[in-house]
Amino acid sequence: MSTQFLQWWPYPSLSLSSLITGPLQSASNLTLTKHFSAPVSYLAVTVNYTLTTFCHPNRRGQFSKLVCNCSTGAEGILDPDDCDPKTGQCSCEMGYTGLQCEDCEEGYFTNGTSGCLPCACDSYGAVNHLCDSSGTCVCKAGVYGPKCDDCHPGFFHFSSTGCRPCQCNNHTSNCHPQSGVCLNCDGNTQGSNCEECRPGFYRSPSSVLTEECLHCPCSNTSSNGTCHTDARGSAVCDRCLAPYSGPQCDQCSAGFFRQDALCVPCDCSGNYDPLGPAQICHPQTGQCLGCINNTMGPHCQLCAPGYVGDAKAHNCTRPTPTTPTNRSTAVFAYTPAPKVLPPSTSNSSSLSPTTTQALLTSLGSPTDNTTAALTEVSWTQFNIIILAVIILVVLLLLGFVGGVYTYREYQNRKLNAPFWTIELKEDNISFSSYHDSIPNADVSGLLEDEANEVAPNGQLALTTPGNCYKA
Repeated sequence: MSTQFLQWWPYPSLSLSSLITGPLQSASNLTLTKHFSAPVSYLAVTVNYTLTTFCHPNRRGQFSKLVCNCSTGAEGILDPDDCDPKTGQCSCEMGYTGLQCEDCEEGYFTNGTSGCLPCACDSYGAVNHLCDSSGTCVCKAGVYGPKCDDCHPGFFHFSSTGCRPCQCNNHTSNCHPQSGVCLNCDGNTQGSNCEECRPGFYRSPSSVLTEECLHCPCSNTSSNGTCHTDARGSAVCDRCLAPYSGPQCDQCSAGFFRQDALCVPCDCSGNYDPLGPAQICHPQTGQCLGCINNTMGPHCQLCAPGYVGDAKAHNCTRPTPTTPTNRSTAVFAYTPAPKVLPPSTSNSSSLSPTTTQALLTSLGSPTDNTTAALTEVSWTQFNIIILAVIILVVLLLLGFVGGVYTYREYQNRKLNAPFWTIELKEDNISFSSYHDSIPNADVSGLLEDEANEVAPNGQLALTTPGNCYKA
């Protein structure tokens, strides 16, 4: 069978042998037509050949019309002996393309040291299936990663439309890549969108969610530390610990007062009315406001004026009146001896002392009625009683000394009693007085046994109710 085909060959490398050593077993009537095309000249060769009944040893099947050039060593060639009979396209492995499988298909890449590798771009996150020579895909908005298979920080919900921005009110840029729950909220916030305040913090109702939360004005000492806002937007502590009270737990409850930033119990010694006002002491000073049980003082620790006892024992009472103590008093009676004018005929006087009450044998002792009827005597009253007893003893001693002195004086006057001698001479009367002239004389004869003795003739007698003296 005779046919012809047109083949372009580079010139001047064309030789007849190259024509007949190809797919042709024999050829005749070769017509060469030179064609110039810079920079290489080609010859159009028209070959008239007779097709034999057998193929070239390197070919199989029906006789090929074109040369199959797939044995150049390209790594993408699947079979070096197989090519397209019309185009000469070699059979390539997956990911390779080109006449001799020397290029990578779309969706594949090579870094020059390895064959064609798949880009493996995520169908949701990548713009397309193409990648660059490093295998990095082109990602949609909010998507990142070499294969565009993850959301960029600040984005979530990976889908065919890309990733959505995290809704965290500017308190964080991170959220869960699938659920979108915000992570690591700042500004003292919490919640899936950082929209809530952490315990111990609050935000005014008029504030926007992008503002940070403020610290609650609630001490952990006086409250549980958490708070909320009232209708005016002010912070109010959720729960005050005993004994604190007030919107911010900075006040003391009834029965307590402020001391060194702490609430301490009022100290009224138990002398307050439990049914009275709840505030029993001043909230700042702690001074008791209403003492009962006849008490007084900053802490109701003293008995009121006119009362005695122990205020802390709740027994302030009025003192019980007592009977005055009867004490005997030494009385000394002294009657001076009257002067008597005896009859002139007598040279002696008689002295008759009156009966004088002697010094009392007893200085007096307290009676049995000196026991006080008070249920309890205070220390001050006890001191007063001791002082009174001492004064009384001193007075008794002074009285005793005075009595002894008076008695001795009385005895001395009795022993040294004066006497007079009266002489009658004609019409003149003369008196002679002797005082203490006979201090050791026996005075027993001066006293007469009978007070109303009749004077003998020629004597003048002077008689007194109690004494007679010789004239």
